[in-house]
Amino acid sequence: MAKARAIQEALRDRVITQNRFAEVKTVAGVDVGFDKHGAVTRAAVAVLRFPSLELCERAVARTPTRFPYVPGYLSFREVPAVLKALRKLKARPDLILCDGQGLAHPRRFGLACHLGVLVDIPSVGVAKSRLVGEHDEPPREKRKLGAAA
Repeated sequence: MAKARAIQEALRDRVITQNRFAEVKTVAGVDVGFDKHGAVTRAAVAVLRFPSLELCERAVARTPTRFPYVPGYLSFREVPAVLKALRKLKARPDLILCDGQGLAHPRRFGLACHLGVLVDIPSVGVAKSRLVGEHDEPPREKRKLGAAA
């Protein structure tokens, strides 16, 4: 894992955290699963128009799984299949939402950061659970969908 950690530490300085968007017209959602008892990595990408969220394109790719499951190093296991799925798209999305961590990662370089740096597309981690860090519960008035900031 020392080599993988060194790659994360070398690439994390390339993560851009400032808002540099012109206009977001398409958003891609990325998720990864495994077939054949983990031997095959399967990545799916769905591209939606924004803000209508109308599906405009999708792609699925499968690759042999070449990296073991190790917490904190998920990108090395999943990114190869995601890259293959992204290459199948006709148009480049403006933003990618990843089922995984981004900056909320022990080395500040989770799956979303890794993918974003490799493809040069803004990518945000939308993980199911917290890997690292703490946060306060947001105030009730900010939890409402569409509430003004």
